[in-house]
Amino acid sequence: MHTRQGGAAHVPMMFFILLLIMFLGAMGFAYVKLTENGDLIKQRDEARAEAQLARERGLLIEHYIEDIGRVVGKQGKYEGRPESKSVYGKATIDFAGLMNPADVKKLMEDACRDAKVSQASSLENVLTAMVTRMGQLDERTQNAERERDKAIKEKGDIDAAFAAAKTAQAELAAKWSQELDQARSNFATGEASRNGTIAQLNQNLNDKRNELATTTEAAKALEMSLRKDLANKDMHNSALIAKDRMRDPPDVADGKIIVARTGLPTAFVNLGKKDLLQPGTIFRIKNPNSEAVKGYATVTRVEDERAEVSLHDVVAPNDNAVAEGDLLFNEIYSPRLVRTIFLMGRFSTPYEKAPLTVLLKRLGNKVVDKMGPGVDTVILGDDPLNEAGDGFALVKESQEYKEAFGLGVEFAPLKKIRDLIKL
Repeated sequence: MHTRQGGAAHVPMMFFILLLIMFLGAMGFAYVKLTENGDLIKQRDEARAEAQLARERGLLIEHYIEDIGRVVGKQGKYEGRPESKSVYGKATIDFAGLMNPADVKKLMEDACRDAKVSQASSLENVLTAMVTRMGQLDERTQNAERERDKAIKEKGDIDAAFAAAKTAQAELAAKWSQELDQARSNFATGEASRNGTIAQLNQNLNDKRNELATTTEAAKALEMSLRKDLANKDMHNSALIAKDRMRDPPDVADGKIIVARTGLPTAFVNLGKKDLLQPGTIFRIKNPNSEAVKGYATVTRVEDERAEVSLHDVVAPNDNAVAEGDLLFNEIYSPRLVRTIFLMGRFSTPYEKAPLTVLLKRLGNKVVDKMGPGVDTVILGDDPLNEAGDGFALVKESQEYKEAFGLGVEFAPLKKIRDLIKL
C-alpha cells in the first residue's frame, strides 16, 4: 500500500516540476521578446524623433535659404559641387531664394571693381571694404566742404574789402571824371594807332608765313628732285662703271687685222661672235704707228673667234695696203658690250631716225626713245627747229643734252661717225 502511494505521489510532483520549468521558460521567452519589442519601440521612437528633427531642420534650412535669398536678391540655381556629383545621386534642391554661389561671388567681385576697392573673399570683407571706401569719400567730401566754407569766408572778406574800395572809388570818381574822359580820348587815339600797327604787322607776318611756306615747298620739291637726280645718277654711274670696265677708250683699238693679202679685197679680224660682233659693222683701219685712216673694213661674215671683212676706200692700196696688225676703230662699237643709244637732235635724209634706229639695232645695240639713266651713248644730230618753227635751237642748250651731260654719257656726233654708218 505504501509503495503504491509513494509512486503515485511522485508522479504528480514531477509533472508539476515539468510544468513549472515550462512556465519559467515561457516567462523567460516572453521577457526576452518583451525586451526586444521595447528596444524596437525605442528605436522606432528615436527614428521618429530624428525624422521629425530632420523635417524641422530641413524646414529651418529652407526658410534660411529663402530669407538669405530675399536679403541678397540674387536668384539662381545650385547643382552642388562638381567633384561630388556621384555622391548626390538623383538628389536636387529647389527652394525659393536659392542662389548660385558662383553668381554671388561674381556679383561681389563686380561690386568691388565698380567701387574701386580690392577684391575680398567674403561678404563681410566686401561690405567692410566698401564702407571704408565710403568713409574715405565722406572724408574727402568733408574736406571739400571745409575748403568750400573757407573759400566762401574768404570771398566774404574780399567782397567786404571790395565794397570798401568801391566806396572809396566812388568818392574819387567825380574828381577823376574829367581826367578819365581825357584818358579815354588819348586811349582811343592810341588804340586806333596800335590797331593799325598790329594789322600791318599781322599782314606782314602772314606775308612772311606764306613766303616761308612757298619757300619750304619749293625747297622740298627741289630736295626731292635733287634726290631723284642723285639716285638716277648713282644708278646710271653704276651702269656706266660696269660698262666702262668692258669698253675700251676711244683711242684704244677695238680689234686688229689678223689675215690680209695684198690685192685681195677681203681680210680677217680677231673679233667674232664671242665679242657680240654683227655683220654690217664698219671699222676704220689705221696703222699702229699712225692716226691716219688707211681705209675701211665692213664685216661680212662672223665666226666664233674671227670675222671676215670686205676692204674698201683704201687710200693707198699699193703703197700703204691693209696688212696684218693694222688696228680697227669704231666709236659706236665695243667688244662684248651692248650699247644703249639715244638719238638726240634732228636727223635728216639720208640719216633719218627710223632707218638709223633699225641699223643700230641690227648691229647689236639697244636704242631708246627717252633720255635717262642707263643710256651710255648719245648720237648727236643737227640742231632742231625752235618752237616757233622759224629757226633752229641749239641742241646743246636742250634739257636732254644737259641731262645727258650730267649723267656723263659718251657723245658721238653724227657728222664724225657718218663714215661708219651705211644705210
